[in-house]
Amino acid sequence: DRGNAMIFWRLLSCRCRFIPLKAKRLLSNPVRCGGMSGVKATAGLSSPNEVQFPVPWGHIAGKAWGDPSGKPVLALHGWLDNAGSFDKLLPLLSKDLYIVALDWPGHGYSSHRSQGSLYPVYDYFTDIKYVVDALKWEKFTFLAHSMAAGVAPWFAGALPDRVQAMVLLEGLGFWTAPMSDLPTSMGRALNQLSALEEKDNKVYPTWDAVVERILEGHVKGDSEFDREAAATLAVRGARQDSTGGYQFTRDLLVKARSVLRTCTEMNEVFLKAVRCPLLVIMAENTFVPPDIINPRLKVVGTDPDKVKLVKVPGGHHVHLCRPDVVAELVDRFLLVEKVHHDYREVSRI
Repeated sequence: DRGNAMIFWRLLSCRCRFIPLKAKRLLSNPVRCGGMSGVKATAGLSSPNEVQFPVPWGHIAGKAWGDPSGKPVLALHGWLDNAGSFDKLLPLLSKDLYIVALDWPGHGYSSHRSQGSLYPVYDYFTDIKYVVDALKWEKFTFLAHSMAAGVAPWFAGALPDRVQAMVLLEGLGFWTAPMSDLPTSMGRALNQLSALEEKDNKVYPTWDAVVERILEGHVKGDSEFDREAAATLAVRGARQDSTGGYQFTRDLLVKARSVLRTCTEMNEVFLKAVRCPLLVIMAENTFVPPDIINPRLKVVGTDPDKVKLVKVPGGHHVHLCRPDVVAELVDRFLLVEKVHHDYREVSRI
């Protein structure tokens, strides 16, 4: 619940560190965390343990679900969200999975990068490498949403022997710009950075005000995003300060535009290098245009045993707002060697 979340944040502020261990439970004294109201763990995944992975600038935090002997899955959230993004979906998945859901650096309970450092997407590949190496995962599967659905296939293209499969929610590769637009894009990013560095982290008077702000920010791109979803993200996304008000835990610089955008040619090169099976789940009310996803699927490959696209009812946060429509697809994909023909396969969105 909210009280436990606040206590845990204060522990982090005191630099208490829970470091993942070799082949046992990641924590000997796990901290339980809320944010799962209304969800029953019917599929057998145990309540999550809080985990931390040491990195040079602090730690990457997360939640570990299930038994470490299960099939290893790394769950990665989208921009400005946190590991709580998966709180409604993961309890519905099979007990045969072991899922570590991360807070990206600068999000949730993870450390902010060093003062003055930015958050270019290219640094997220190193973050993943730190975590999977600490977990001693030789091979693992990605479960990635939105921005992370751009990060995951690039990592899989760079280190194909490490990635066994991918489930991508609401994305495939990064948002890109033509090469000719990069100078203008860089100029806009540099100008925006100056303004962000001068801003202070706003204090909200009440917890409800924080939830309302999250709801306001997300509903613009996802009409199905509701107050319960906002409250779930708020557990890891905000903390109480010394005045009794609340501030977002994320680093303000997370909002900075990438100084060097990814371009279309780069995206295609990495997608072509993907060798593992891939399930792309897109919501009916997505804001991602079909003319982005369909050409990228063809770049990855046309083998139906390798690449599947499934369209489901819901909005951009379908895994959070309608977890039941996603859970069965994820389970069946991750727990069989081949994707069976009875998936609701579509060739175009």
